[in-house]
Amino acid sequence: MAGLIGLLSFDKIWNINKFLYYGLVGLQHRGYSQSGISLLSEEGIIKSMKSKVAPEDLEVGELEGWAGIGYAGTSGYPVQVDGLSVAIDGVISDQDSFVSFLQKDPKEAIRSTRFPFSFVAITKEGKLMAYRDHLGLKPLSLGGFGFDMAIVASEMTSMNVIGGEFRREIKPGELVIIDRFNVKSVQVREPEKNYCSIEYIYQARIDSFVDENDIYSLRLRIGEKLAEEFPIDADTVIGVPDTALPFAVGYSRKTGIPLDLGFTRTGSPIRTMLASDDFTKVVGIQLKLNPIKSAVFNKRMILIDDSMVTGTTLKNTVFNLRRLGAKEVHILIGSPKLSSKCPYGVAVPEEKELIAANLPDSEIAKVIGADSIHWLSLEGLYSAIGHRALCVGCMTGKYPTKW
Repeated sequence: MAGLIGLLSFDKIWNINKFLYYGLVGLQHRGYSQSGISLLSEEGIIKSMKSKVAPEDLEVGELEGWAGIGYAGTSGYPVQVDGLSVAIDGVISDQDSFVSFLQKDPKEAIRSTRFPFSFVAITKEGKLMAYRDHLGLKPLSLGGFGFDMAIVASEMTSMNVIGGEFRREIKPGELVIIDRFNVKSVQVREPEKNYCSIEYIYQARIDSFVDENDIYSLRLRIGEKLAEEFPIDADTVIGVPDTALPFAVGYSRKTGIPLDLGFTRTGSPIRTMLASDDFTKVVGIQLKLNPIKSAVFNKRMILIDDSMVTGTTLKNTVFNLRRLGAKEVHILIGSPKLSSKCPYGVAVPEEKELIAANLPDSEIAKVIGADSIHWLSLEGLYSAIGHRALCVGCMTGKYPTKW
């Protein structure tokens, strides 16, 4: 999973480096272990920089340009070959061959690949290209900054950060090519909609809009579904920030159990599911999940989280809640069990690392120290989202493509 952004001003006098930088910061919830940007100068020269740091720590320095692209994720993008720079969200088998082919014939380059991925690219001639995979797994949206600038980004939140306006989502299988005088759309591959369920549950930011769904409202419905499926007698409902907060709000509204803000955060957000090592995961838990004692002391708690991968985060969280005097801790998960890896680049690891694939519920509860644990049903997920055009491979082991 990754965050992509592309900007193109309609007048070469613009220097968009700060717009690109802050737009990328608005996407770092999608990935932050590596980041990079490419900028096109007025002379037609593309200059790139990338680093193994979060977007907010990227030093854009004196790099200038009137068009460019940015990347936030786990890979070393953008990749520059001759007169083109590209950043990809997804898995690709032969990166160099694809980038070379993309320069010659973008449509045929896309058709020649079998792996689902989205990309943004900038050419030395001043064309911004954006393509969304035909399954719709990797979101991509189109927007603008008044009549001065075109924007493409993985999520509309990136546009909002820099004062831009969201226009529409790029359709699955659609290639958009933008220059200073024209915006062209080509349906390169037929859509086979299998939207990523993790986008709705975890990946997308709370204030985002993905696949015609308002994420906050959708997550409220997930919380309501959890209340219907698992009505638990408790004193308080608490959501793990930030993703699961709407789940807790929905559960509280449905059951009438009071909602509490159970945690406060230290420093910048760390998404532990995206952390690359165990130390970062543990430190990330302590930074983002500092419990508030008066919210949990001597209370029967319902703690709601978005998902469970290895169980490390929840184990440490429950330990800290018990230490501060929680009487009972019942865990609700706003997704079905994660039982299979994701082959499309989402941070769901091999089956052997997934706690729900290897232990029964009663054992998982013991391991993490909870009184009980429950997961949203698959039917509950479909109902909350409102359709079944979803990839749920990490939950069922059945994927929309063969590997």
